Amino acid sequence: MRWAHRPVEGQLPDTNAWLLGRISGWWAAAAGEVWCRLRTLSGGDGPRRCPYDPESVRLVPGAGI
Repeated sequence: MRWAHRPVEGQLPDTNAWLLGRISGWWAAAAGEVWCRLRTLSGGDGPRRCPYDPESVRLVPGAGI
């Protein structure tokens, strides 16, 4: 696992709501797909490990927009 501290906007599959959060780690599975450790900020249920999908987890520029 490669530790990170990257701000993101993520869409949770169970609610379809977009929430701010952070990716705190990246790694590649044996099959080659990229996974991330995602933690949402408001009302989240703790970090979750999920496949990284750029359509549902959008990286927020570190320097702002």
